[in-house]
Amino acid sequence: MKPRQVKAGRVHMITRRCTQRQFLLSADRHVVQTFEYILAEAAERFGVTLYAWVLMGNHIHILIRDNHGNYPKFIEHLHKLISMAINDYLERHENLWSCEQANVVWVVENDDKFGKLIYILANPVAAQLVERVGDWPSSSSLSLNVSGGEKVIKKPEGYFRKKGPMPDEVTLRVARLEGFEELSQKEWSAKVLAALDEAEVDARKKRMKTKGRVLGRKAVLAALPTDTPATVEERRRFKPTVACQNGESRAHALDILRSFRADYADALRMWLRGNRKAKFPDGTYRMRLLGAPCERPRVPKTPLAASRTSSRRGDVTAPATTVS
Repeated sequence: MKPRQVKAGRVHMITRRCTQRQFLLSADRHVVQTFEYILAEAAERFGVTLYAWVLMGNHIHILIRDNHGNYPKFIEHLHKLISMAINDYLERHENLWSCEQANVVWVVENDDKFGKLIYILANPVAAQLVERVGDWPSSSSLSLNVSGGEKVIKKPEGYFRKKGPMPDEVTLRVARLEGFEELSQKEWSAKVLAALDEAEVDARKKRMKTKGRVLGRKAVLAALPTDTPATVEERRRFKPTVACQNGESRAHALDILRSFRADYADALRMWLRGNRKAKFPDGTYRMRLLGAPCERPRVPKTPLAASRTSSRRGDVTAPATTVS
């Protein structure tokens, strides 16, 4: 397994699938409340900014900004609590999540981030589960993205103790994507809804071409946790680590990751040979927690999109309002 570079300020899309593709995260009120409660608590606990999410029957998509370089802790806490709470509710004892690692994609530029936001919100439509994005009966950040508001979630009954350490209620919030601050809330909402309208039109055209049908809201709600999709999942698919439409920026981002992995491998070889002074590259996560020395973050003079050169130890970090 290749090491991941964990850098504060990066935006990531996180995807995690249920075991055997089962609908263990079905559109049940308690499941939705539990998911949203844990998501809000985890985001607050680890200082993560939420941009978008959707709870599908057998997987989740979440778009976040890792403000403190601790998204692995956020993921661990989020997925662990979801697994334990939902298993308790369903009275099951096996693993909830697929054994494969959660897919985490570094989303590089502002246009890419907006594209991923729309991809997440339109996922139920693209999967031909509902005809309109607003028809999706499970959890989605759509209403908060459009309204700019927030939602108070009470602690679900069942798994969490009434007088336990978890808060009695949490506030679920989404932030505006960076790069779109100049838009008013009305303009931002119109932009999001227009893009979602296009996604619905594309899904409709696909149905007409294939003579397919939408599953429908009632059928989604009627799905059992042990049900699985009728479609056959493609195996051994390529799983990207970077999402970037701009060819130059994508090449530079990939060069950053390749350089990080090469430097990490060099440092790990020296570490395993007994050299405890070997420095791991900036963005090292696990070895840093084990006490290994790591290089300090370096802030570039230009953002990623404007950079034209890279080096073996090149890297990119950025303040809160720019791309990292």
